[in-house]
Amino acid sequence: MSLHTSRIAPAFLSAALVCAITAAPALAEPEVLFRAAHASATTSTGHKALELLDKELREKTEGRVGLEIFPSAQLGGEREAVENIQFGNIDLTFVSSAPVAAFSPAFFAFDIPFLFDNRQQAYEVLDGEIGKEILAGLDSSGIVGLGYWENGFRQLTTASKEVHSPEDLAGVKMRTMENEVHIATWREIGANPAPLAFNELFTALQQGTFDAQEGPINLFYDMKFNEVQNYIVKTNHIYSPWPLLASPEKLSALSDEDRAIFDQAVINATAYQRQLAAEADDTAEAAMTTVTFVELEPAQKEAFAAKVAPIVDLVRQKAGAELVDRLLAATGKN
Repeated sequence: MSLHTSRIAPAFLSAALVCAITAAPALAEPEVLFRAAHASATTSTGHKALELLDKELREKTEGRVGLEIFPSAQLGGEREAVENIQFGNIDLTFVSSAPVAAFSPAFFAFDIPFLFDNRQQAYEVLDGEIGKEILAGLDSSGIVGLGYWENGFRQLTTASKEVHSPEDLAGVKMRTMENEVHIATWREIGANPAPLAFNELFTALQQGTFDAQEGPINLFYDMKFNEVQNYIVKTNHIYSPWPLLASPEKLSALSDEDRAIFDQAVINATAYQRQLAAEADDTAEAAMTTVTFVELEPAQKEAFAAKVAPIVDLVRQKAGAELVDRLLAATGKN
């Protein structure tokens, strides 16, 4: 997308913003108001973290800085959220890392299947040199990467059958994110994958357009997918961060003092969100009494990993061989 094109704001979005702002109760408006939008539910850990960020900013800046939050894809899905950071229609969002790869190919590196073994390993890489380098790659696209929140380890879910092996997925129609590597991964396994925007997924599952999909357990619960999917297979096939993205123009409107407050508030909100996310999967699992959870044996997980081993070469082509090799070395997968 060219910088010239990125300035063209969709009329429907402008209208949605006007309506939403007009309908809001009259409050003392901060001098710098960040319009934050996301595709998740208001019960999600990301939404709660934005609420904390808003609270801290208003308190620490004496009301000079705050957020206005538009949840549940009110202003579009995840790809639209990233585009609208560029358009200047919104100022802050968190999205899955996969759609961000369309704007900065280095993000494809996080799509290597079975890359991370656990959360702590993921945090060390994301908060370290490699993670910061990948965020900095967004600068040329008119986006500031502030850090990584946690979407979580992604699991396979189906409506009609338990899955214990790649063979069980042969020909199964499943939804994937709008990301070439994810599509290729599930093709290698043997499924019949197709991309679909996240905000359209519930209806597609409800109508039987797809039998399967994949994503973190807590997000599955927040979006009420348990009403249309009956099985969750604990594959842990990808750890999915939620990059926190901001508008450079809005950040530049902050004074030096308020930018320092903002940066610390983001650090605090990140720690809070990750703590919530670490607890959310267990809470969601306990609440979904009608869903069957399938625990895979180590040999069964290895069968999936073996099927998708060729995907690393595809990621090298997309994200760059040097970056991928450093990432594999950092996670002990080289």
